[in-house]
Amino acid sequence: MTETLKPRVQGGARIEKWDLLRALLIFLVVLGHMVDYYTADSVRMRGLYLFIYAFHMPCFLFVDGLFSKRNVNERRYPHIFSFLVLYLFTKMLICLVQGIIAHEFSFSLLESAGLPWYALVLFLYNLVTIFLSRFSHRWVLIASVVLACFIGYDSNVGDTMALMRAIVFYPFFFAGYCLDPTRVAEKLSGKWIRIGGLLVLAALAVICFHCTDDFYFLRPLLTGRNRFSALGSYGQVDLAFFGGLIRLGYYAVVALLCTALIAVMPSHLPGGRVFTAIGRRTLQIYTLHRPILYVLYSGLHFDAMTAAAGVSNLVILPVAALLTIFCALPFWEKPIRAVIYPKLHRPEGGAD
Repeated sequence: MTETLKPRVQGGARIEKWDLLRALLIFLVVLGHMVDYYTADSVRMRGLYLFIYAFHMPCFLFVDGLFSKRNVNERRYPHIFSFLVLYLFTKMLICLVQGIIAHEFSFSLLESAGLPWYALVLFLYNLVTIFLSRFSHRWVLIASVVLACFIGYDSNVGDTMALMRAIVFYPFFFAGYCLDPTRVAEKLSGKWIRIGGLLVLAALAVICFHCTDDFYFLRPLLTGRNRFSALGSYGQVDLAFFGGLIRLGYYAVVALLCTALIAVMPSHLPGGRVFTAIGRRTLQIYTLHRPILYVLYSGLHFDAMTAAAGVSNLVILPVAALLTIFCALPFWEKPIRAVIYPKLHRPEGGAD
């Protein structure tokens, strides 16, 4: 999600396809956070929530894994630790905004249930992958999937250090690390592959919007932070007992969805400079959008305002687009990067 993971080929030229994909994914992050304010009262919003969360986080982590090779292989610890700085900064910024709105401050350094978890797991993923990269990639991937299929039964793992999410989503990051972005883009550029991708995404939309209540029980699984006990039961079936198998099926489905999304993403979009700019500035969008949403919903009660005005809750689509563009403005880039990537100076005579 961050600019330290640059979508470039070996020659240094950016691959536009990945910038466009990142632009779409960060928009879905913003939209997904807005949708969650409406899911309690709207079936349509629950369907949109299922559609977004079915793939957007795993796909984002896969793309981050694709462009993590330099950090991992070259042991670029200053860049890796920038994710930890990002985690701390976003936690403090959100705490400050929430405190001002609610007149009550609550800060937990290690508990990460909200937005900052993503930066924390990227920090952990890069460090862990430095160690695991020396082993057979196939067996690391298999072992990470097996662990994720069992971790949901552990009642001691949860939001502390975002450990549950870190384990559940790691296979997507590591799969990206194992692959070459140029070859992935080339392999998925065929006409029939793109058509197949469109059909897969269309099928997902049909399922999410026309069978919403039949599949909404999977919501705890999609967030990656819940134990299998949160699945409850389906009819007379205790889903928690089958949680490991359900997660294994989830991995298969999400792998297909991510493949489909990458396949349908164009390699070039005429007049798409706005979108590629957004794809290059996902870090600042990630950092800024959540505090703004707290102001919008907890401070200004935007959901109540739109309901009182008789406006459809689909108004959040253009609002999410405008918020994404606003947070992507060049104005924010320098101050955000100054915080996340501070220039460190060694004292004179200091050892290398």
